[in-house]
Amino acid sequence: MTRPRQRWELEDPELVLRSIDDVCPLVSGSVVMAALTLDSQELTAAAYVPDPAESQPFWDPHDASSRLSEVALQLVPESTGAGARPGRSPVTHLLVTVVCREGRVIDTIAEHRWFGAWRYSDHLTSAVDGDVYVVTPHGWTGVMDHRAGHQPRLRPRLTVAPDP
Repeated sequence: MTRPRQRWELEDPELVLRSIDDVCPLVSGSVVMAALTLDSQELTAAAYVPDPAESQPFWDPHDASSRLSEVALQLVPESTGAGARPGRSPVTHLLVTVVCREGRVIDTIAEHRWFGAWRYSDHLTSAVDGDVYVVTPHGWTGVMDHRAGHQPRLRPRLTVAPDP
């Protein structure tokens, strides 16, 4: 007997990650947020999220939450307050975070810290936050999902050779 799919679970994570890679190339050091329609799980938008760890020597969950909130408002409709729940619009989208880094295809603190950042980041939107995926040169995996695959994987960083 199969259990019902949770609304944050992707039907086909590999297909979703390939679609995200087409819009925002998955390269080491980047974090991508993607918006999917909740019912069909089609990609509607994706954008890079500035990593708070880049500009300071420590991870600030409040700064990360603020960055996610700003990007979420760009990717999905803002909550109108007209929905089944008082003060909330119906949920129409799912937001997925993709952490692109070097290393093994396992979840680490680098991925888990984004869950804390999501705590309130989607509250002004008509979206719910989904899983965090890690993509490495060796493949991908979902932090809550635990499914994994070899493709897509990080694109190599290409450098332009100087003229002789």
